[in-house]
Amino acid sequence: MSLDLLREKRARLKANAETIKDNFQTLADESNRVADVAHNSHEILENLDKEFEKATGLNGQDISFLFVATGLQLARIYIMNELTKIEKAGEGELEEFLHKQQEKVLGKFDAGDDTVNKPYHASKNLIISTSGVPYDAQETLSEKTVNKRENAKTVKNSWSYDYKEFIPTEKLGLFEGANHRFSTLGHDPILGLLFGTANIMTNTITCVKSSVKAGDFIIPIITTNHVLYSDQNKHPMIGIYGSTGVMLGSMVKRTIDQPSVLVAALIKQIIHIGTDLFTPCGIQFPGANLILTNTKVEEITKHISTGDLLKVGASMKIAELINYLISAVHQLTYDEEKFGYNRDMFSVKTRKIIMYSNTIATSSNVIIQGAQIMGGNVAAVKDLDIGGIIVLIKRLTTDKEFIRQVKEEFIFGNFNKMIQGEDLDLKEVNW
Repeated sequence: MSLDLLREKRARLKANAETIKDNFQTLADESNRVADVAHNSHEILENLDKEFEKATGLNGQDISFLFVATGLQLARIYIMNELTKIEKAGEGELEEFLHKQQEKVLGKFDAGDDTVNKPYHASKNLIISTSGVPYDAQETLSEKTVNKRENAKTVKNSWSYDYKEFIPTEKLGLFEGANHRFSTLGHDPILGLLFGTANIMTNTITCVKSSVKAGDFIIPIITTNHVLYSDQNKHPMIGIYGSTGVMLGSMVKRTIDQPSVLVAALIKQIIHIGTDLFTPCGIQFPGANLILTNTKVEEITKHISTGDLLKVGASMKIAELINYLISAVHQLTYDEEKFGYNRDMFSVKTRKIIMYSNTIATSSNVIIQGAQIMGGNVAAVKDLDIGGIIVLIKRLTTDKEFIRQVKEEFIFGNFNKMIQGEDLDLKEVNW
């Protein structure tokens, strides 16, 4: 090996030694940095936690959204309670409003020459011109009741048909007083769409009579009775038993011949159920009187009724709609350049607004109504924001989980980046 070549190798080895030394120093510095990060991991994680909370905290604009969202939720609770407040049957504002709507809608129907009531046939004039329904009748047809109507000092009533053949010869015992709602299928919120509408079209009343009782449960027998109106379409009275099958058949036949009568009767049925929903007696659960005794149905309905379920369902949907609208509008204010972080971080702010607004509104309602209940006003339980509570529980579950995931990604993602550090700029060794 020549002297020049030897000198060249020596110079190369010296240069490589310096490179290796520099690389070792870079690796040592990186190891020290990683060790320092690991040693101070608790403090670093706490700082990242604080940074996350600061970045997702509510600022002036977010507070404005919070106030609006809370105001809307409080308005929802107040309006729902006002619209569904319990009012006496025949005296409530809701009933008055619905009857006016009924007059307005049914007033567009033309009775034509259909003005005569016959067995299984309610005149179209009766259906569209009166607010009552035949399955609300509570008085039994008799010579005494007829004479009382004929000899009335005010409006005298007359009958153009032989009502005597419809006078019951036996005690009917269909129901007692106001509990007719829990005996008649017309007052069932679902079955009433069929039986109640059929009763209206045929001047009948369909009831559930129990033949065999097993505790609170029954084997139901469905009966149908004629309901007789005077020529003045006044004073419905319950007559002899008819046939449920014939009643339904008459409904079908008339629907084919006069479909407008079905429409008018169905509208009247829906409105009538609406007028009874938020009264002291309330409306039973669908099908309740087919499996439970009338007494048990009445007892259950005092505590929770179809109206309560509808109120809870409507309140939930409106609360969710408000949450959706607030979320959508707040998301429109996102500006990546302004906020400096991704949309998921901004979504945490949105979800906090929703959670806080729902919590404030629903908690306020629970405190107010809870104080009244503790004070002895048990009826105040009907004004509890049950729908809002259900939505709040759902939001707390889903939103907290979302926030936890985003926070975890932010904190541990940034911590992992600190551990990984920058790419090492190691020099190449040239042998």
